[in-house]
Amino acid sequence: MPNDSKHPPIADIESALAWLTGPPAEDPQVELAALCGQLAATAAAVPALQWQTVLELFQTRTNGLNNALKPQLLEATLPLSHRLRLIAQGLIEAHGALAEGFIRVLREGEPDISKRLGRNQAILISHAIFHLAEQQEIALLVAAPPPPNLWRQAHAILRMLKDGFLPEATLPPDIIAADRTIKRMLALAASQPESCAAKEVAFLADYLNSFAGVVEIRFAAPATLDGWFWLEEDRDGPPIAAVRRPPPPIGCLLFFSCRLLADTARQQMVRLAKGEKPESLGLPDLAATEDYRNVLARAAGRWASPSKRHSHRRRNGYRVQVCPHLETLWRLLGGEAASEADHEGSPITDWMVLNEAGGGFAMMHVAGDVSGIVSGAAVGMRTGADPWRLCLIRWARSDNPEHVELGLELIAPAAQAVKIIWPTRNGQRNPVPALLMPSLPRLDRGEALMAPRGHYRDGHFTLITEADGKFQLTECVAGDLAVQTATVDVFEFGRDFSPLSTG
Repeated sequence: MPNDSKHPPIADIESALAWLTGPPAEDPQVELAALCGQLAATAAAVPALQWQTVLELFQTRTNGLNNALKPQLLEATLPLSHRLRLIAQGLIEAHGALAEGFIRVLREGEPDISKRLGRNQAILISHAIFHLAEQQEIALLVAAPPPPNLWRQAHAILRMLKDGFLPEATLPPDIIAADRTIKRMLALAASQPESCAAKEVAFLADYLNSFAGVVEIRFAAPATLDGWFWLEEDRDGPPIAAVRRPPPPIGCLLFFSCRLLADTARQQMVRLAKGEKPESLGLPDLAATEDYRNVLARAAGRWASPSKRHSHRRRNGYRVQVCPHLETLWRLLGGEAASEADHEGSPITDWMVLNEAGGGFAMMHVAGDVSGIVSGAAVGMRTGADPWRLCLIRWARSDNPEHVELGLELIAPAAQAVKIIWPTRNGQRNPVPALLMPSLPRLDRGEALMAPRGHYRDGHFTLITEADGKFQLTECVAGDLAVQTATVDVFEFGRDFSPLSTG
């Protein structure tokens, strides 16, 4: 019998069914590799309703692997280890194959499905958008570009929702879940997740699972585009803030606003600050932590008021040196003997600046071993023998182990290595390495300090500086926290210029 492309060999289907009904491998990574292979072997077209049954069996195995392996990606830094890259690629591939499969069943099996209960179509839509959302989240966890066709497929699913269900007053539970899931995808993209560390992406995704339903979606342009995002169905691109780029005058467009979501998040943070328990607000216990509230506050600001680019990017092509570790940068700036930090094997690496605009830089790694790169971290950047400039990683991405790109924001044109001592109740005073940044009147910013995450607090502290081999201790008062990321705290401060002691 000839091998018709619409009917793959029976042996392939029987092999897949035998594997699906057998016990899983003890090693989840081995199981994931086998699952992707079995999915690929049976991915050729089969009658839609038959394929639906096989897909649902694959879905059960995939969801189990997802729950077992995805948490391992929460500690991801760039470039990814070989193991984490295989896990991420395998999960993205499996979810993508399932999403495409359910979408194909919806399209090709529509005449048969229409004879059944409408609930079957609702289930298929819910399954398809779930796997697209998982693809998006996993790619963000490892700072990888979104999979091809992600947004085009999401837009297609939303059209199915609009055409078949959304006008109805009473919606099946699966459609309510699908509507919330696609809004979760839109809101997550609007939060600028590239600036988040992996754990912060997970915080936001978990929050949006519960509260993304308030995102407003329209298929026609609102009267005013202020605060709105848009995306175009015919282009496989992520949402764009209208304030950054206006939508085209023609085309199949989707518009959405996250302002109600921002209001919800801010009200919850106010109530948390007043002492309400997270569970009373429908939030996880993690919402009581500073890390969770910090990333939610940043996202709420972006949902309410998408940022506008104030200057054009200027293309460049010059090389710079980057020191991507705060501890090493502190030593290089005088915290310890420079020779200690500048020995062979130092993490100082070479990069190529691709473009710059308004104190921001986009760059690509050129040479040197890089490790431990995470969004929100502090780095030093210099050209030749110029002083080190202090920057924050605003975004990072990598589509293979040999290619890493960074977006940096200039925080200070120079910095000095210092130490700070916060008083404690037990009287112990342990100095904390920090970087002292000069005042910048042009930006209306006074002197500021950058310290490792978790070392900022209100009140008085002692600043230890060194000049000409002499140490000076100065009493200071911390100002408001200006920037807080997953790895650093930046805050202004005032000093009374009354040295306690010198030596």
